[in-house]
Amino acid sequence: MSETIIATAEEGIRHLEAHQPVGDRFELAISNSFTFKGKPDKVGFGMALILNRILKMRYEPDGFEQKDGFRLYRYKKMA
Repeated sequence: MSETIIATAEEGIRHLEAHQPVGDRFELAISNSFTFKGKPDKVGFGMALILNRILKMRYEPDGFEQKDGFRLYRYKKMA
């Protein structure tokens, strides 16, 4: 996947549709100021929508790393 930092849930879904993961692992950079429907995603609903897409692609979470201004989420192929 590309090194784009995702700023919104809507952008994240579009990004996954345009750049579907291949291989056993991939990473997704999510901005610390991530939003859903134009508002801060304080509850995590926007991330839940993105994760739902990722799970449908048969990948699962594999940790994350806090970076300067974003988190780098890691995903691995389901066994």
